[in-house]
Amino acid sequence: MSYVEERIMELSNAENRRSQIYKLFNVLQQYNVTALKIDGRRIKVAENHWVNDFASCNYLGLDLDPEMQMDVKEQIIKWGVHPSWCRLVASPYIYQEAEERLADLIGVESTLIFPTVTLISIGVLPALVGKSGVLFLDKSGHETMYEAAKIARDNGAKLESFKQDDFKSLEALLIKHNDNNRKVILVDGVYSMSGDFVSLKNLIKLAKKYEALVYIDDAHGFGIVGQEPTADVPLGFKGNGIVKYHGLDYENIIYVGGCSKAYSSLAAFVGCSYKMRSFLQGFATPYDLSGPCPTASLATLLKGLEINEKRGGSYRSQLWELTQMALNGLRNLGFTVLNNTGFPIVYVVIGDNADLITTANILFRQGILVTVSPYPMVSIGQEGHRITLTAANTKSEVQQLLAAFAEVRNYLCEVGRFGIEMKSEISSVDIY
Repeated sequence: MSYVEERIMELSNAENRRSQIYKLFNVLQQYNVTALKIDGRRIKVAENHWVNDFASCNYLGLDLDPEMQMDVKEQIIKWGVHPSWCRLVASPYIYQEAEERLADLIGVESTLIFPTVTLISIGVLPALVGKSGVLFLDKSGHETMYEAAKIARDNGAKLESFKQDDFKSLEALLIKHNDNNRKVILVDGVYSMSGDFVSLKNLIKLAKKYEALVYIDDAHGFGIVGQEPTADVPLGFKGNGIVKYHGLDYENIIYVGGCSKAYSSLAAFVGCSYKMRSFLQGFATPYDLSGPCPTASLATLLKGLEINEKRGGSYRSQLWELTQMALNGLRNLGFTVLNNTGFPIVYVVIGDNADLITTANILFRQGILVTVSPYPMVSIGQEGHRITLTAANTKSEVQQLLAAFAEVRNYLCEVGRFGIEMKSEISSVDIY
């Protein structure tokens, strides 16, 4: 065995979060799946085996919308397949066009596009707090914010954490650091495991009281939740994000939207003022140290924004109907399902890693692809399957999903572990 292989074995056997996840690769059929062919939301994964896809986050189904392919060739002919510069040096006009359209949709002065939300976090958060500021991290927030916060902490900033919606603890932390003039609270807009919405009005009130910025990772919410929700349209209109859903402005908010989910395009953006945009261009290192978005992704983003204006509401209505069908069916089967909002993230609690592995493989054999969430991705007792629905799924596919979970229930009943009381909330492992 070579030196490198020995070090790999040593690291893979270490007792840490990533090594424990790595050990599941060989026992979970739902991991590292190769799609040999796709037919709508059906995926061919072996010569004689297809699965229905409930693991993608292409919520509006735009990845399968024929119109999304229009204009891509024209833009590639105009700009080449990939911009030749980092953004600090130069950007093709298609960037400016997309940024202006995004700013208009969410209602901000300006936006700044990066390739991914992860790159935004690792560039923007250290820039905002510098060497002396403090970050307040929601423990249920996406782990990429924690990774970015560690970079800021290594540069000298302080890192505190609080549980989701625990405003009493958050206020105590804000009081503790009241004299610090660089305070940033980090939250998800829509939580990526449960589909919960951030309690933004309470959070903003607290942030203003202690003069803190609020950084919102709305990777999942952008494109789905939007302004002026009603009883008939619970997720709101236009899909212009969680801030508009709550009817708020962006006075002390750094809003981050992802386009790789609802808009099926490799791009993400910061919604901010012109002054903040200029600051980030100078201080967020991925602006000059990462590659740009491919031309095709910028073209599909522009086309997606156009489609959203024409029929986004119809897609969101389909999505709501399919999600309600899945939620009602799973709850009627007796499962503990974490979803208080009707957002198309449906988390089914299994509550044990061994059972989770077995039930994941049952689902796969029954033709269902989901996102499997074992410990240590989530806390012990919260292990489960995350189902994500899209407007491109069908009622027939949801019926097949429910039939597969009926088989899961049969297994859990046989081993005497169905109906055990589960935790009613989910959070990341306490690693902060």
